[in-house]
Amino acid sequence: MTKLQIPAGPQELTPQWLTHALRHTGTIRDATVKSFDSETIAEGVGLLGQLARVRLHYDGAEAGAPASLIAKFPAEAQENRDAGNLFRFYEREIRFYEEIADEVELRTPRRYYSAMDVDAGEYVLLLEDLAPARVGDQLASCSPEEADLAIRELAKFHATWWESPRLTEMDWMPVVNDPVNRSAEEAYQDAWDPFLDRFGSTLPGWLIETGERLGKNVINILDWFAEPPRTIGHGDYRLDNLFFATPQGGDPLAVIDWQISYRGRGVFDLAYFMSTNLHPHERKAREMEVLKTYRRILTENGVCGYEFDQCLYEYRVATLFCLIYPVISGGTYDLANERGVALVSAMVDRTVAAIGDLDAGAVLAEWG
Repeated sequence: MTKLQIPAGPQELTPQWLTHALRHTGTIRDATVKSFDSETIAEGVGLLGQLARVRLHYDGAEAGAPASLIAKFPAEAQENRDAGNLFRFYEREIRFYEEIADEVELRTPRRYYSAMDVDAGEYVLLLEDLAPARVGDQLASCSPEEADLAIRELAKFHATWWESPRLTEMDWMPVVNDPVNRSAEEAYQDAWDPFLDRFGSTLPGWLIETGERLGKNVINILDWFAEPPRTIGHGDYRLDNLFFATPQGGDPLAVIDWQISYRGRGVFDLAYFMSTNLHPHERKAREMEVLKTYRRILTENGVCGYEFDQCLYEYRVATLFCLIYPVISGGTYDLANERGVALVSAMVDRTVAAIGDLDAGAVLAEWG
């Protein structure tokens, strides 16, 4: 089959291209896409990609042919696209879906087609549309039941890959302190002043000093998180990337967006979920019980020697590290719509509250 050109975005999709792509993977065999309807989705939810829901119209019925799919492309804003290429986010996600998605504990969308040209920075990913499942809303937070489900499933996922020999084979998935990730220290430092220009008036005074000290220790913390015990981390485990069942259908939980997946200590995913998704009073009220549940499920699924004190300490370090996300996002990326601004603002408020409640900044004394 002739190699397909990679579309630059949803506007370059055609019925012919979709037909060839879906036939290439055996998603369809005889049917032909005669036309389609496309709508942009998830604006303001993610900063590093373009997403479109594509409703397909065939020339005839074929069992198993998807009625709709999600098409994913690199970000339209050049500075956001550059960041995705720098950190190999697009390549990482495609390799995840091509190589291990079928083996992970968490439910993920089926891959219908993928292609990439790393040198040209061109990528496309066609995925299962998880509707009628409902996508979470990071701004609105979630119910305690949904949070518990997300945490239990995350713990089982981490346990499955905990110190697995297979981790050494995944050279396409960076260890958390990989050179491409170590550049986060410089990115954080470059973003710090623009971040303060945008959000500094909302920050408590103590956070300024803590944030500046963190900027000098990003690599030190990454090196520490790269030490065993290692597992696979999602890297962006937040409600906007989680789907929940509805009365109309869907799995209890499904997880999308594996661009930031990594090999390293898993508790970062937990800290990121708790500190950036839950309202501060809800997180604080349930935090210690959540940590105990996470560790208990790890133990029940074969993880040995991971004591609660170690888990808590790693959680505090990870919560502090979570500050790099809103700093880099708020100080670097083009926040092109109201929800993008609101999302980063919420991440700032919630992460700062979590750092204060846990006195997480105190761990920096160990790194100078």
